[in-house]
Amino acid sequence: MADFDFSEVDALVADLGEAPDTVGPFVNSALQFTANNVKKAAQRSVSNGDKSWRSAVRSISYGVTTFLGFGRSVLKVEVGYEKDERAGALGNLREFGAPDSPAGPLAPHNDLAIALEANEIDFIRGVERAGADAAQAALDKSTRLRRLGTYIRGGELGSS
Repeated sequence: MADFDFSEVDALVADLGEAPDTVGPFVNSALQFTANNVKKAAQRSVSNGDKSWRSAVRSISYGVTTFLGFGRSVLKVEVGYEKDERAGALGNLREFGAPDSPAGPLAPHNDLAIALEANEIDFIRGVERAGADAAQAALDKSTRLRRLGTYIRGGELGSS
């Protein structure tokens, strides 16, 4: 199974810990965009393979779970085979193989792992962009609040 180095992402996440509350929706968008790309890449890989696996293509999906509490936001994305879907239960065999199968060894295809690795750089860029967008949104909000404060105090904006 492939090993992924997410140390840069972890460092970025730590930096974003100091970011304003506006970062959540932007990171959520980046996660969903990447998850959809991983799903599509894995589906293409499975559909281009042996025809006996083609019915498993439609069982590949992604889901997002969010939790907000205790001063933290948690976003979790899972991309994989839906076991309740037609041929979805065979997804683990397709992904990880079955070396000790009584019918003969089945090699792993690693469609999901390969798709994840192919989208890793895009994901990092998306999270970086989310941080920049959140910072810009916070700046825009701050600017609007300053203008509103000036208006309320009867400053130059209030006299126009």
